[in-house]
Amino acid sequence: MQCLRGSPGIMVLLFYIQCLWTEVSAMCPMRCKCDDQSLRVVCENANLDVVPITLNPELRELILKNNHIKSIMASFSVYHNLEYLDVSHNQLVDLGEHNFKMQQHLCTLYLSRNMVSLIHNNSFAGLHQLKVLYLNENFLEDIPSRAFVHLPNLKALDLSQNRIAIIAEDGFYGLGNIRTLLLRDNKLDYIPLTAFQDLPTLIKLDFGLNAIEEVPKGAFKSLRHLEELSLDGCGLVKIESGGFQHLHSVIVLNLQDNELQEIPTRALADVHHLEELNIGQNKFQELKPLSFQRLKHLRVVKINGSPHFTSIHKDAFLHNIYIKKLLIAHNRKLDRIDHHTFDGLLNLRYVSLRGNAFTTFQYDLLPWDKLEVFDIRDNPLFCNCKMLWLQKLLSNHNITSGDSRSVADVHCASPPVLKNVLLTEVTDEDLGCYIEVRRQQIIIGIIVSAVTAVGVLIFLGICYRKKLNAAFKSKWASGRNEPQYQKTLEEENIAVVQRSIKMTPTTEL
Repeated sequence: MQCLRGSPGIMVLLFYIQCLWTEVSAMCPMRCKCDDQSLRVVCENANLDVVPITLNPELRELILKNNHIKSIMASFSVYHNLEYLDVSHNQLVDLGEHNFKMQQHLCTLYLSRNMVSLIHNNSFAGLHQLKVLYLNENFLEDIPSRAFVHLPNLKALDLSQNRIAIIAEDGFYGLGNIRTLLLRDNKLDYIPLTAFQDLPTLIKLDFGLNAIEEVPKGAFKSLRHLEELSLDGCGLVKIESGGFQHLHSVIVLNLQDNELQEIPTRALADVHHLEELNIGQNKFQELKPLSFQRLKHLRVVKINGSPHFTSIHKDAFLHNIYIKKLLIAHNRKLDRIDHHTFDGLLNLRYVSLRGNAFTTFQYDLLPWDKLEVFDIRDNPLFCNCKMLWLQKLLSNHNITSGDSRSVADVHCASPPVLKNVLLTEVTDEDLGCYIEVRRQQIIIGIIVSAVTAVGVLIFLGICYRKKLNAAFKSKWASGRNEPQYQKTLEEENIAVVQRSIKMTPTTEL
């Protein structure tokens, strides 16, 4: 009872409870699971309206997910040793100020899926050891100045799926050790250049699903250690040359689901250590020569779901010899890949050409027997004898690793008699190979006969050349005419004069 002496009101009660639990077990609320050995309490879906204060004060992990808690106030001040706190999926509107000042050891804080619309400069005061903060799926409309200044050791911050339209120039000031920032699915229509200047250690930035039409020159120039950047679903129309300036460390870039009319080759040239590129669902029509020039470290390329994509030039991947994985799928107009397009990709092991518009595949298009996985399902294939090699290849399960049954699930689209029939289940005769073989045999027979006839004629000509020469000479001699002498005009005149002299009598002279 000494704990009560000189301490009036509610503070006396709280202090008494704290003293009491040093000797006896804590009271565990209904529908909660309390473990005093691991110092962990789970009150998920427990229909709680307030944060319980009768738990073991030595708690290290407290989960209050999926309840009806509307305010936290100073509720957590009892639990000084908390390291993990989850108050997600509740009805918090305002975090207030200094409500976490006693949580000096807290490392992970979940506040996602509440109704928080405002954070203050001191909302996170005291959380100097916090490493991970989830504020996603709330109603935040802006990031005020120095909102996270009390979080010097924060490594990951999730602000996705809010309504953020404005970020103060120093909104991220104090996050000197942050490595992951998620701003996905907000209302931003610009890239906050000045705010990013306070994030020199950032490694991953997800800016997808914001309404950004253009990436200006030097947009991310202060993020020199960034390794992963997502700009998918932003409605990007243009990426200026220099838009990715100084992003020499980026190895993963997501530009999927934008409005790009062509591959931004010049902008991509600055990301020359890039290993994985996702650029599907854009509006370009072809992969031109050297589309990914200078990206010599490229390993994975994803071009999926591009509605206007029709062809790939043979030199599109000329400088990308280390590519291991190509996913070029569900492009409904893609029906042409130039021969020798993949000849230089000696490290290629995984290829998906699923759901495109190919009616046939050439044997020399890919090193099929060297691929670990290839997927050509859902193409409108015309099954004839030219596809016999593919039928045999798909039937060989040793070639297609992974789920060989699904990869080999290739159906014919035409001719009508083979529509929707598995290619692996058709026969040589179904593919018309018997007719083709007969036709080839006939053609070969004609060619062989013609060559034989010519050879016989030549042989006979050589054997009987003397008799033939004599016969031809005799024929030429009998039919030859003596050459006739034709007099010249002068000789004719002399002859006329001589005749006239002979015809004149001597007496007349």
